[in-house]
Amino acid sequence: MSRNVTRRVLVLFVTTAVLACAAVVWAATVLPQRVPTHFAGAGEPDAWSSATGAVVFLAALTVGLVATFSALVRWVPRVRWEWVNVPRKQEWIDAGLEGELRRRLRVDLLVLGTAMNVFAGSVTLAVVQAARSADHALPGWWFVVLVAWLVFTVVHAVVMHAVRYRLPVGTPAS
Repeated sequence: MSRNVTRRVLVLFVTTAVLACAAVVWAATVLPQRVPTHFAGAGEPDAWSSATGAVVFLAALTVGLVATFSALVRWVPRVRWEWVNVPRKQEWIDAGLEGELRRRLRVDLLVLGTAMNVFAGSVTLAVVQAARSADHALPGWWFVVLVAWLVFTVVHAVVMHAVRYRLPVGTPAS
């Protein structure tokens, strides 16, 4: 896997992290005092919070996700193999491809972290839109984002398991 791909995905992760954090800062400036913070299945609010409480929650969610994925990405090159669970791990080790496997894991963590950053940013934007709307319901576009995020995450996990962690063609164990 090209280190250039790793850099591009890292830039995408950082960009979405900055945008998600910026959305929280923006939310802090525009949220009304009473903010819907929990919604029923159809998007109607069923719990409320203060603007401060909502911003603290949104900031904790966003910063927590960014910090978690950042830590995991930094952890992958250093962790002992016993703590890593990937398909066909021993085949990669036997073929002497630990470095490539760790790069793939790092890229996959960055991709999933990017998806989480987009999701966290969408939650912030949806809460702001709901708080400022007349009916205080979640906007319809957010359900599209939710479904897209779920589909992307599941498809990426399946591809990781079924395809991405096969040994490269031409290696002795493949």
